[in-house]
Amino acid sequence: MKMDRFNQEPSFLVQLAVALSLFNSWVLFEETVIDRLGWWQHLPCYRVGRFCEWDAAAIFIILCIWLVAFPSARTRVTLIPKRACGFLGCRRCRTA
Repeated sequence: MKMDRFNQEPSFLVQLAVALSLFNSWVLFEETVIDRLGWWQHLPCYRVGRFCEWDAAAIFIILCIWLVAFPSARTRVTLIPKRACGFLGCRRCRTA
């Protein structure tokens, strides 16, 4: 019995589903706990029903979790600046 398929990295679709489920968990927590119980009154810069700094912080934390959990995502993100020139022969692309 081969165990290779269990050691493979999940596909991008699975990784995206994990990130979206984490974001959905944040939205549910925000709506059911923060908004309904009135905790928003004690959070600075919080806006009820609108995008605010707390939402940006949650998205940033989810992206950090995603980069730590999936090494291929980390590789993809670090390759973005290397492809910025379109592989025209810049110094960064030649060393990679």
